[in-house]
Amino acid sequence: MSARAFIRASLGVALSQYLSRAVMLARGLIAAAALGPAGFGAWNALNLILDYGVYSSLGALYGLDLGLPPAIARGDRAGARRAMRGAWGVSLAGSAAFAAAVALYLSAGMWLALTGWGWSAPLLMLLAVFVQVAIHYHAATLRAHGDFGSVSTALTLQAVIGGGIGLATVWRAGVWGLLWGWLAGGLIALAWLRRSLHRPPLAPATPAEGLPMVRAGFPLFAFFALTLVIRSIDRIALVRFGGNEALGRYSLGLIAAGLVLYPPEAVASVLFPRIAAAAQGARDPDRTRAEVTRAQRALTALLPAAVGLGVLWAGPLVRLVLPAFGDGVVALRVLGIGAMLLAVSTLPGYYLLGSGKGRQMLALAAGAGLLSAMLVFGVAARVPHVTPVAVAAAAGQGAFAAAMLWLASRWLADGVGPRRALMIASFAPAVWAGVLVLALTALGPDDAVGALWRSAVFAVAYAPAMAFFARGLGLRSVLREWFRSG
Repeated sequence: MSARAFIRASLGVALSQYLSRAVMLARGLIAAAALGPAGFGAWNALNLILDYGVYSSLGALYGLDLGLPPAIARGDRAGARRAMRGAWGVSLAGSAAFAAAVALYLSAGMWLALTGWGWSAPLLMLLAVFVQVAIHYHAATLRAHGDFGSVSTALTLQAVIGGGIGLATVWRAGVWGLLWGWLAGGLIALAWLRRSLHRPPLAPATPAEGLPMVRAGFPLFAFFALTLVIRSIDRIALVRFGGNEALGRYSLGLIAAGLVLYPPEAVASVLFPRIAAAAQGARDPDRTRAEVTRAQRALTALLPAAVGLGVLWAGPLVRLVLPAFGDGVVALRVLGIGAMLLAVSTLPGYYLLGSGKGRQMLALAAGAGLLSAMLVFGVAARVPHVTPVAVAAAAGQGAFAAAMLWLASRWLADGVGPRRALMIASFAPAVWAGVLVLALTALGPDDAVGALWRSAVFAVAYAPAMAFFARGLGLRSVLREWFRSG
């Protein structure tokens, strides 16, 4: 794949995600206004079912991500079909087991009574889990065949249609409009994926036949599950100690953090099949490693510029559109900085996992995850307010990212000096942008005029750092080539 094709594929995924995220952001803002802090907090707590439910394949779909690209490269059609059917069988069984576990948990607690939504809301969310697992199964298969366009279009359809229905109905139907809209969007996305020539079989193998996929994908499953814990432990802690209203004010920051993490995840989704292929001898490993480090340097230099400017405008925009959520603005900014730090570890983490080094990182990831959970729960138990919890969450995310990058640098850089240079080049831009944001927002009123002059100062102060850390990457020539041939 040429530089132009790589940029096109990455930007295609990223732009489709940002279009999707724009709709979801609008849906989130309207839902926040319609439901209020308490209702919006309960809705975000309900979304924990979906967040954790997509991992009910127990790593089988990650095993498919690893095993399918080499099988396709070798022309092993029988092996590819066996891998797909096995992964699908495990995914169906895991989804059923997850639904039973959620039902048992909810029946033993008070959350259903407190929301007033009864069983219908979590049952619909469990149905959404099944649809989402099916989408991930199809997406893994299509990506392995290089069909990124169908995956991007399907995910865009899911967000635009599902989010659009929720956007249009939440004032009248409340949470039910959000749930039914997301289900409709998911089913349409699944139908679109089935149009591809590379669509996977729907007849599942027995779960036992999918165990090779589970074993292959377990390190990825464990790593991403730990990452999810780190990204969601603050929500769990606030529901436990602060209640739905506190979580509602906090949730705007979670939306912002999701926006920050999309660019590195988009690039990683394009690079991962090549990393997996290189690990199994189907691609040049040195070339693949160079592509990862180049993308890492570009992302970590450019991303903080957009994040810094975005969070500087958060205060006046939130207070204008959602004044009831104004107490969550500082937490939003802190969570944006935490997401910037966490984004540093995205590509290195994918490289370790795709290269078959996942087991070597699990102990480190588990330790960092446990530390983060202890920190967040400790703070939430003593001070169950949004800003202290956000600071604890951001600190945990930064520590996790540093641990992952330090481990990955053993294979991404040769020698102590290059490893140190990679660590500095990855973290310094995010740290500098975070310092600038916190310093600037401490000065003067947090209004539109203040956001204007803060943005100007930030741009001037960050530009030299961006130019320094992006030097030698040839970003101008690559982007010029892409635009000329687009």
